[in-house]
Amino acid sequence: MNNKKISRISILLLLIVLFVATMACEQAGEIVPDAEATQRAIPTAAPTQDIQEAEDARFAENQDVVFVGQGYLIPFYGKPGDALVLSHAARGDAGVVLGVVLLEGETWYEVKSVAGTGWITEDFLEEVE
Repeated sequence: MNNKKISRISILLLLIVLFVATMACEQAGEIVPDAEATQRAIPTAAPTQDIQEAEDARFAENQDVVFVGQGYLIPFYGKPGDALVLSHAARGDAGVVLGVVLLEGETWYEVKSVAGTGWITEDFLEEVE
């Protein structure tokens, strides 16, 4: 190939790359000023939940427990009442109760196990025999 043909192909490829980049930028979303972007990024306060100390809880702190349930995986949550699952424990795994709270009439336990530390309802726990 001669130099003129290589130059034309290079310029054409460069123009194609610039065109694609321009199209990607236009489709990426709206452009907002820094102050507005910062304001949007600040999380809004979630409504507070009525978390209380659990009296007469089925399991005590530092008590060994085992995970039970219908399925193989038992869901762990980041906070009592969360909808998003943080981790999963396997049915039959053991854990240790770290804390107990009552949320909207349901008892939640903070449990440490091989799956990590998370919150779980008492429906998925039994005493270690």
